[in-house]
Amino acid sequence: MKYLSATALCLLTAVLSVAQPLSDWPQWQRDPARTGRTTASVAPPFRARWFWLGPELTLRNNAVNAAWPDNLETSDGYSFPVPEAYTVTLAKGVQPVAASGRIYIGDMQGYAYAIAATDGATLWSYNMGDAVITTACADALRVLFVDVFGDAVALDASTGQPQWTFTADRSITTAPLLLAGRVFLADHGGTVYCINWQTGTVIWTVHLPAPVQGQLASTSERLFVPSENMTIYALDVSSGDLLVENSVTGQSFRMTHPVVFQNKLWVTTCQIPAVGSEDVFDDVLDQADSFEEEEALTRAFLRGEGNFSAASSDWQHLFALDTATLDTTFLIPNGPIEGVGYPLAGAGITHDDKVVTWFRTRFPTLTHDNPCFGTDYSIDIAAINPQNGNRIRIDNGVFSGMFPGPETDNLYIFSSGGEYLWYRQNFRGTQVIHLPSSQHTFAVASVRYRDGGQFFAHVVPYNTSAEVPAAAQRSLEGKAAAVILDNIVLLTETGGILAIEHKN
Repeated sequence: MKYLSATALCLLTAVLSVAQPLSDWPQWQRDPARTGRTTASVAPPFRARWFWLGPELTLRNNAVNAAWPDNLETSDGYSFPVPEAYTVTLAKGVQPVAASGRIYIGDMQGYAYAIAATDGATLWSYNMGDAVITTACADALRVLFVDVFGDAVALDASTGQPQWTFTADRSITTAPLLLAGRVFLADHGGTVYCINWQTGTVIWTVHLPAPVQGQLASTSERLFVPSENMTIYALDVSSGDLLVENSVTGQSFRMTHPVVFQNKLWVTTCQIPAVGSEDVFDDVLDQADSFEEEEALTRAFLRGEGNFSAASSDWQHLFALDTATLDTTFLIPNGPIEGVGYPLAGAGITHDDKVVTWFRTRFPTLTHDNPCFGTDYSIDIAAINPQNGNRIRIDNGVFSGMFPGPETDNLYIFSSGGEYLWYRQNFRGTQVIHLPSSQHTFAVASVRYRDGGQFFAHVVPYNTSAEVPAAAQRSLEGKAAAVILDNIVLLTETGGILAIEHKN
């Protein structure tokens, strides 16, 4: 690993950038519970503020600041003034993190960066030596990056100089979890590490019997580790002692994240019969004459009961586990949802304390009532009753008219800022629903004319797919939710970070 010294100009920019601090998003899905929720709220309409495209180039919208040089106003037929090829590649599942006015991201070329939140200027860079495909974690003093081979480096937040290093036994594809002066890592050998955040000293290690690929989550006392033997382990955060374990149905935890909320660990797995399930489950919805009957028939299908062509408990993929015992007392009626190998990413937490996710249904109330790709019925966003697992429909008497609509192979990952529920995936883009009113906004589409569709979002960097820069390398698959700060929203694009803001 090699440190690249920051210039005096970058240091001066760093000082200026932290003079107006933004709210923090210091780790994957913002907090150790992985709620992806903040009180910060950025309301529509939206415009691009800046577009970071690597250490040598940031486009800045002159409609925001007359001193900035670039036209980043979206219009039909126009693409942003981007280069012909990207210089960096960001893994699709990596979020930018933010602390004290600085944004941090690692790329697949093996570099870690600090970026000024106000204008997207690169403050410093550090050569990790190998690809970074996980989200960092940070506070006002330091930031931790981990490369794919398990090398972790804590860097000074203001200068990028190394403070301590650590090397795991195996590869790491799970984001570090920062909690109360400790940082937790988990590797593909099944080893979990608890490390002192200030010094890098290893406090304890625990060896589990299978690799860890999904995300970690925690309360103040318990670290929850989903392992690839489909067992979830609850470890004491102070000692590493195994407190309880329990197994769930599924084939993997890859590309999923558990969420701790309301004394439950909301767990998502890759359903076992994943690929080719687009049309499975419609025979269940065909027979439902009411919302309540649909709930009952879906549970029967997920227990392998009823006269349905593919009924099996192997389809179970969404669980609510008691945080003390990891037991579950109910079955959530969530049928097959993503059919081409992608799992349901996880649950979202709303401003009014609802746990929400996607449901394939004949009786929608929020998104729209049109058939979706892969099913003759709708895919809706609904809450889950934490007492019995039943759906709680979000019904304001009007559909949001969400477009592009959800699809069985293109669902979205959630985050929330104030009353706005954000949902995002790389191909279709980023959308927002104001939950009290169902007002929908198509915030960002990467490309306006694509896949036979016309995507007239508020912010569109590229007019056609032909105008998208060539990739520096192929981006690793995954889903990264929108990062909401006080006055900007950060989105991971293949070749950089796009910052959008409210358009006055």
